[in-house]
This record gives sequence, structure tokens and C-alpha cells, in this order.
Amino acid sequence: MNVIIAMSLELYDIFLRQCDATSREYAILRNGLIVRHLEDDHPDRIIEISCDAKDAQNLLALAADVCPDVFRRSRKPYYRSAQNLTDPE
Repeated sequence: MNVIIAMSLELYDIFLRQCDATSREYAILRNGLIVRHLEDDHPDRIIEISCDAKDAQNLLALAADVCPDVFRRSRKPYYRSAQNLTDPE
């Protein structure tokens, strides 16, 4: 099952710097998409990363491990099913 991980750009930037550029995690992160949405009537930019559920669990665990301070104070990353994004109906 595909999921979308969403996280703050701050967490993403720090996380990406901590990853080995040859790792699977780095490749998945680099395919993220920056999106705008409203947070309390204020535009906010986040990154959304599409991956399978197992990769999502691995990425979130790695983020908590390699940048725990930012992970804790940032809006917690979340993931959700991407089925509605892949199904045109």
C-alpha cells in the first residue's frame, strides 16, 4: 500500500543532511514534493513523500533517531493512504 508522509521543511532539510546519499532512505526523500496548505488560516509549506508503508515506517523511525530534537519540536510527521491519489475516480 502506498502512503504519503508529510513533514515540515525544517525537519526534511535536517533529515536529508543526516542520510547517506547512497541509501534507499535518501532516494525516497529526494522524491518528495513541496506543497502549500493552510494551517490556522496561514499558508504553510510542507513536503509530502510518497512511498510504500514499510518504507514510511522505516523513514519515520530513522527521523526520530537521527534528528530527535527537531523531530520532537516539529509538527509530528504523519502518513496516510495514497490510494485516493493513485485512483482517478
